[in-house]
Amino acid sequence: MNLSNKNILRQMHRWLGVVAGIQLLLWTVSGLYFTLLPIEEIHGDHLRKAQPAIPVSKHQWMSPDQALKLHPDLQDKTSREIRLSHSNGNPIYLIGSLRLDALTGEKLNAISEQRALEIVRAGTTGTIADIKLIQTVAPDSEYRGRELPAWQVRIEEEDAHFYVGAGSGNLQAVRTNAWRWFDLLWALHIMDYENRDNFNHLLVQALAVLSVITVLSGLALFTVTLRSRSPSAT
Repeated sequence: MNLSNKNILRQMHRWLGVVAGIQLLLWTVSGLYFTLLPIEEIHGDHLRKAQPAIPVSKHQWMSPDQALKLHPDLQDKTSREIRLSHSNGNPIYLIGSLRLDALTGEKLNAISEQRALEIVRAGTTGTIADIKLIQTVAPDSEYRGRELPAWQVRIEEEDAHFYVGAGSGNLQAVRTNAWRWFDLLWALHIMDYENRDNFNHLLVQALAVLSVITVLSGLALFTVTLRSRSPSAT
């Protein structure tokens, strides 16, 4: 390879390295963070209390199919879509954000602010600071893709947020500062800066290809330089 072509290869490798190197650094830093923090800490499990088992009522439970038959607007649902939970010590059936009394099949109202506070107090070791009802969230919200409306209960420890579905009464998510850092680094890692859940897109594919080209050009430059310095090349 003549000197001109070698200089072109060297310049190409240099600029490719600058562009790809920034993303390679982000991939490395974010990957390091993912491996250092236990996923339980990311999920805020250390702020949660162990929950008791669902109590077995002495009364006769309705089967999920029996409960569905009481509500004409739920005839398109199946028993496979129902989850068993409990509220105030009583068994309930959950269908999305809808609650049914498992003893009577009756629809239950959305939970109040006071009830949301009781649920969080029973589920956390932290100190409650405030509460608010959220109706909508942005695509990049820390509570994206979850049941709405929901009660957001802020805990003083780690500025954590406990989210309780207003319809289901279920604790939907816990968000801590560790989780927020994880979420930011995850967005940088997969290069999806809005929804943060798609890593099969053109941008990340292009950077991956660019990184491969950078490595290959570096290997080619190393080989050419090594050959030019060998005794046989003189």
